[in-house]
Amino acid sequence: MNEEKKIAAYKAIFPTEHGKVILDDLSFFCLEDRDIFDTKCSRKTDFNLGANSVIRHIRYMLKRKTEQEQRTVIN
Repeated sequence: MNEEKKIAAYKAIFPTEHGKVILDDLSFFCLEDRDIFDTKCSRKTDFNLGANSVIRHIRYMLKRKTEQEQRTVIN
């Protein structure tokens, strides 16, 4: 799948009612907006960083603009 299609897929899924529920759940599970560092256990910190990277990637994809969206902004 090319990048354009991936971006479009993310933007088609997550703004829906069910997508918002899933995104909220992932936000909690992936420790978005919470401390991910564990001062007692570096392995726990590593696990948290991995989980957090999932929600960060989703948010990144939702912010990206497709070529179609970029053309619309320019015109």
